Parts: sequence; C-alpha cells; structure tokens
Amino acid sequence: MKELKKLDDSVSFYGLGGSLMESEGLDSLVDINKMAVMGFWEVLKNLRFLKSVERKVLGHLQKNRPDAIILIDYPGFNLRIAKKIKKINPSIPIFYYISPQVWAWKEGRIDIIKKYIDKMIVIFEFEYLWYKKRGVETKFVGHPFLDVYNKTERDAARKKLNLSPDKKCLTLFPGSRKQEVDSHLPYMLQAIRDPFFKDFEILLGQANTLDQDISNSYNLKKIRIIKADTKQALEAADFAWVGSGTSTLEAVLLNVPIVLVYKTSWVSWRLMKRFVQVNFAGMPNIIMNKLIIPELLQENYTVNNLINETKEFFDKTSHQKKLLDGYQEIKSKLGTPGASARAAKHVISNVN
Repeated sequence: MKELKKLDDSVSFYGLGGSLMESEGLDSLVDINKMAVMGFWEVLKNLRFLKSVERKVLGHLQKNRPDAIILIDYPGFNLRIAKKIKKINPSIPIFYYISPQVWAWKEGRIDIIKKYIDKMIVIFEFEYLWYKKRGVETKFVGHPFLDVYNKTERDAARKKLNLSPDKKCLTLFPGSRKQEVDSHLPYMLQAIRDPFFKDFEILLGQANTLDQDISNSYNLKKIRIIKADTKQALEAADFAWVGSGTSTLEAVLLNVPIVLVYKTSWVSWRLMKRFVQVNFAGMPNIIMNKLIIPELLQENYTVNNLINETKEFFDKTSHQKKLLDGYQEIKSKLGTPGASARAAKHVISNVN
C-alpha cells in the first residue's frame, strides 16, 4: 500500500485488513481479527460469520466500483468471493498477491484461479515455476521480508530490551491467533521448567493480532511479554520456539535458530494429513524441499521433544553449523530487495 501511494498519491483503499493496513489508509469493512481462524473444523464453526462478511463486501462493491481488487492469501474466502465479484462486474481486474498454497493442497483450485484471477503476484520462485507450468499468468516479485529484515542487529536488540550479556535468551512465538497460542503455549511453559533453562532469559512475542494480553490467561511469571516490537524479541534470541507461520521465515532472515511447532484439533489434523501434498509444515523447509528446521508436529509436539531438540542444538556445534548453513541456502531462494515496489508497479501498470 505504501508503494502504491508512491506511484499514485490519489489512490485510496477499502476492504478487509488489520491495524497496519489501516495505518496506511485502509477503510476496513470488518475487524480482521475476527476472521483469524484456521483449520477445517474451526472454519466450519465460524461459517455463519464468514458468510456475513462476504455479503457485506459484495454489497459494498455493488455500490462502490474499485479500479482494481487485490486479494491477499486467505484462499477459502478470497477465491469464493472472486467468483462473485466477476459476476457483479467482469471488467474489474483481480490481482492475487501472496499466493494461496494450492501447490500444497486443493490443487483443483487452479481452475478457479485461471477463470477468475487476472494476475497472480507471487513471492516465492518455486510458486512462479509451479504456476507457469500450469499456464497461469504470474509475476515473481521476491519476498517483501527482504526489505524489513535486511540486516541482523542482535546486540542492539538485546541492549534495547536490557537483556543480560551473560545469559542466553529463549524467545517463545506461539502464534498470531488465539487458537494457535492455546495449542502451543502450554507445552512451551512446561518445557521452560526444565533445569536446562534456569539461567535463560525468557521472552514471549505477542502478535498484534491478539486482542487480549496473554498474561490474562496464563501464568507468565519470570517471562517478559514483548508487544510493541516482536521483531526485537526474535532478533535478540539465541534460540526460539516458533509456531508454524511467517515467523519461521523471519527467524531465518534474522539468523535465529528455531524449532518449529504445530498442533491443531484432531479432526483438522486428520484432514490435513489426507489432503496436503507437501512433505513439510514450515515454509523454509518447503522452499528447499528438505528438512532444515526441526519440526515438531501434532503428536510429536511434546514437552520432552521440545526440550531435547533445543538441548541438541546447544550441545552439538555440528548441529548449529548445519542449521545456519541451511539458512543461507534458504535466503538465496527469496529474490532481491524491492518486492513491494515491484508488486505495486505491476498492479499500477496493469490498471492504468
């Protein structure tokens, strides 16, 4: 949005988005945090609300014709609404930025994309190649994180957070949604009771998508909650426990060793195992198509496994070298800085 405004200072935005998008001028039709549900069963339970959001968006579009529509991730909702938008006004160009993971599951959605999406804008090279092979017009712009995490300042981050130079720091990133926090954090809190962590400083990064303080629900004695700048909490860490999501890639760019964790409802997990077509949960591992970051998933996400994976990293220099060398491989696949500017230019050039 910032780059679009640089190219055209008359541009305005309305749709669905969070506080950061609102700070750039978005008129959000719905509180986006209420849409932060994931998993098959969880979405089903919220279906009535999601339908009401859909009606609100379509009603607004009928009264206010935009010059372009940019869909971001969230495929179940976005692809469904794209079909209905094209029925309302077929001439409105629809861009899809941050591709739905159709290469991982529900590949049949490629037919919907071909029919209703005018331009795919992707941030991973393997996505570009995947879409190109299937005849979809696609632009690879690189990853926008490269503009944000372009250098590591661990010492500065530790100083800002007043961390002791004589102690190691462990950061907990349980997730950006309440259901992720509730699935992941209890195991983390049990694990840090192990004597191995008695001299560690413990930080907890609370995502701005969580509307309630985590400390209201959990006993976080001796744990510092970082809200204002969660990037610092990750950047300052000697090690981190991270829920599967974008923070895993942030950790790679910040050279922070991590263990990736993921746990969901039994029903959602069984359905995922049946339909998902990739071998890994974490994007860094998916990019390389090999296990670089340790993954503790579902029944393998236990307190003992979390402790043991962490100890193994600190106890074995060969383990440390293998992980950090893997990080360099991942970074080489992310393109070059300037992704957001390239994406904005691509949209403007295909609208005007």
